[in-house]
Amino acid sequence: MSNRLKALWAVAAVITLLVAVISIPNLVRSRTAANNFSLAAEPQEDREGGGKDRIALYAQLIAPDKKLIHNAELELIVGDIRAAAEQIRKLVDSNHGEIDKLEIRDITGGSVSATLAVRVPASGLESALAEFKKVGVRTEREQVSTRDVSREFYDNEAHMRNLHAEEQQYLVIMKQAHTVKDTLEVSEKLSDVRDRIERLQAQIQWMTHDIEMSVVTIALAQESEAQMFGIPWRPLYNAKVSVRGLLEGLGDWLNSVVAILINLPLIALWTLTVGVILWVVWQIGRAVWLRFLKPRFAPRAQ
Repeated sequence: MSNRLKALWAVAAVITLLVAVISIPNLVRSRTAANNFSLAAEPQEDREGGGKDRIALYAQLIAPDKKLIHNAELELIVGDIRAAAEQIRKLVDSNHGEIDKLEIRDITGGSVSATLAVRVPASGLESALAEFKKVGVRTEREQVSTRDVSREFYDNEAHMRNLHAEEQQYLVIMKQAHTVKDTLEVSEKLSDVRDRIERLQAQIQWMTHDIEMSVVTIALAQESEAQMFGIPWRPLYNAKVSVRGLLEGLGDWLNSVVAILINLPLIALWTLTVGVILWVVWQIGRAVWLRFLKPRFAPRAQ
């Protein structure tokens, strides 16, 4: 009877260990969810009252809105250069954009190429790029760059405030001047300050325009398709596509290998844990079989 109790206790211990291994991650997730719920369940006035206003004001002072300049470059292969350039021009007009440059060049051999520099609202840059790409037969290259000019922008604004304060000081001094010499000296200083204000104001306006309107440089090229036995043949393009696919595949393979190597200790730990559990279960099952089940199924002596 004691052996049976020991076997039952061993089975219960293994089951408890398995339940603990499975339930601990769930308990951690449940505790995290409970904490999030407790934060969400705070009174509305506590979360949206004066504390929130103070936090928002402090965040605005230490981390003002970022000022980003987004630019893009496209290289498109089109069937007709002039028709594609006209279509892009219409798309820019429909998106309330601007055309900074439109150049069409006739290359020796009868081929034509074109370069356009257009501006579209930064908020609609992604949709504008999608429309531009529809003009081409295919897209050879697409690049979007972002430049953070927040520090320069806010430095210029602070400098502008200082210049306006200096201007007001000179105006006060101008009113207190009693001689012609003093008036001329103050007038010269005042003129210099106002000149700096105008130049800095123009710089701020130009930077604001660059932030609000993204520049898209579009290069158009017309592909002349070679034919062999009446079938379009583009070996260079197909080779380029194959090489690009090879590089992408190698990149995915390398990323997978790096991820496995980084997680190798965790994989080994889980493998060891599962192996130990299976070994314990096997030992207990073997002991139960040898002590209790095997004697029952063994043939009895006549």
